[in-house]
Amino acid sequence: MLVLFDIDGTMLSSEGIGVRSMEKTGEVLFGKRFSLKDIPVGGRLDPLIWNDICLKYGIAEPERWQGEFRDTYASILEEDIKEVSVAILPGVKELLHRCYSDDAVSLGIVTGNWRETGECKLNAAGIDVSIFTHCAWGSDGRERADLPPVAIGGFDGSVVLIGDTVHDVTSGHASHCKVIAVCTGSHSRDTLNVANPDLLVEDLSNTEEVYQWINQHQSQ
Repeated sequence: MLVLFDIDGTMLSSEGIGVRSMEKTGEVLFGKRFSLKDIPVGGRLDPLIWNDICLKYGIAEPERWQGEFRDTYASILEEDIKEVSVAILPGVKELLHRCYSDDAVSLGIVTGNWRETGECKLNAAGIDVSIFTHCAWGSDGRERADLPPVAIGGFDGSVVLIGDTVHDVTSGHASHCKVIAVCTGSHSRDTLNVANPDLLVEDLSNTEEVYQWINQHQSQ
């Protein structure tokens, strides 16, 4: 069994510091005030958010600037995240421990974050990145649906994906994953319900119940 976790809104909450650090990065690089207002971010890939920033502010050749934006954003986030409280969401720590302690379960990450910024958030939350052996990051595909297959790779077995947005649900189902949707992120319960996840929960605080739900799909 492989269990894949999204990061923002699923495993942790970082007070929106990622968005604010992106805005600061734009100001540092281009010398004017940047805002991600009206740019959707929940469940999306960082490279696509960057493309939308370029479109909004008339920045030509997004690909040319992307590497510098990514590097600068990573440096700024590393400093800014020290000034906020990064909270592990209810039940996450317990579920990670429960799964990691089970020799039949492997853990992975599927996230729109670039690798260095995703790991920065996890480290700030005190989550050990080394426990995740199957990962897909924001630069590993052109759209969200590209990511689960990258994380799954050659894994031969059942896969459960846990996320907080419709994008997690649809991309997981497209890769034949069972999907648990949690209402701890940017998409409401009603919005998630329309996407038809296999299990919809307020959060992961009923750890044993969620773990047993995951466990029952091991042989499917």
